[in-house]
Amino acid sequence: MKNLFALPSLLAALIFSTAAHADHRVMTRDQIIAEGQKMADAQLAQFAKKKQHASPDWEMGVLWAGFSDFYKVSPDPKIHDALLKSGEQFAWKPIVSYPAIAKKMRLHASNADDLCIGQAWLAVYEETKNPAILAAIKERLDVASDFIQADAASLNKADKKPGDLRVWSWCDALFMAPAVHAHLSALTGDAKYRNAMHTEWWRASAVMYDETEHLYFRDAGKIFPKKKTASGKKVFWARGNGWVMGGLVRVLEFLPKDDPVRPRYEQQLRYMSAKLATLQRPDGTWSASLLDYDEFPYSESSGTAFNCYAMAWGINHGLLDEKTYRPVVEKAWASLLASRRADGLLGYVQGVAHGPAAVYADGNRTYGTGAFMMAAAQLAPLAPLTLPPPPQLTAATPKPTSERSGERKRPDPNSVPIKENHPQ
Repeated sequence: MKNLFALPSLLAALIFSTAAHADHRVMTRDQIIAEGQKMADAQLAQFAKKKQHASPDWEMGVLWAGFSDFYKVSPDPKIHDALLKSGEQFAWKPIVSYPAIAKKMRLHASNADDLCIGQAWLAVYEETKNPAILAAIKERLDVASDFIQADAASLNKADKKPGDLRVWSWCDALFMAPAVHAHLSALTGDAKYRNAMHTEWWRASAVMYDETEHLYFRDAGKIFPKKKTASGKKVFWARGNGWVMGGLVRVLEFLPKDDPVRPRYEQQLRYMSAKLATLQRPDGTWSASLLDYDEFPYSESSGTAFNCYAMAWGINHGLLDEKTYRPVVEKAWASLLASRRADGLLGYVQGVAHGPAAVYADGNRTYGTGAFMMAAAQLAPLAPLTLPPPPQLTAATPKPTSERSGERKRPDPNSVPIKENHPQ
């Protein structure tokens, strides 16, 4: 009789062990790349339906940067052709979002958002060696770099305060332009671009980076206690900090190992990663308002994708401990896969904004696609991944698109655009 009871117990233990193992999914490199490819195909299908690609503003700049990253692990001709078309139709010239104002104010001619497209186009230059690409971006970066250094040198004027923000005055800008500066210096051997980047990054950091929390305020207008959450906490925006995380690793990608300022970027990446790891939600995402879960208790995918990407890059390049951060990126990736819409595009993307806001399950923007593809490109070398069960994500009650914060139509880049940049 004893043996008769022992057998069911053994079987039960075996079944439980198998079920527990089944809860976790192992994803190979090829499977990760296939997920990225599905995302790229879905985005290109949407463009084909509209019969055009949008102007290369900051939203599209992030998308094409993701495409250029992903092309390195999946050299699909469709991605290559899309990248070429993204620049050829605009003669590889970055836009000027405020053309009338830019003629009067050099600050707007150096808008970081407009330079974001250079990330993808310099990657195309590396492959094609088309001199027109380098010349067009160099022309804009010469103006931007000279302006940054001249503006920083003028801080002693009576009408300015030390650390006054003039050029990269919103944390998103630290994703948009710095990597273009770093890459152009690497390509040309001219240190002026990265030196201007050093000047402006740390000028911005001195104002927006909270040394206690190791997170960035979105801009000077959001610094505590000037701006608080509904419950009185500091306002740290998930995607805003995701922008910075992505910007850090994209700068480090091209910064020389012996650059004397490099350790400061590495340290900031470590500090921010450590803090963000403690704020990850059980579902693998990060809340739109990082310190106030209850204010916007939703799963937000774009900030999650940038954090996943940056931490995976940090692991791959030996700057972040794999044992500590692999579970973080695996949970984040599982949440991103669960965020996919029926059309293959990324859902749960907070719309264009200046800070935390509601998130909708069907919310999608091209910067979400770009961030997802960056993450896929960095996760592929970490394969195989062991993913937790698909999480149950949360979103705000659906509203018509016209009533949603940030869910606005793409603007005409030749007029004043809808921008996720300058402080209100």
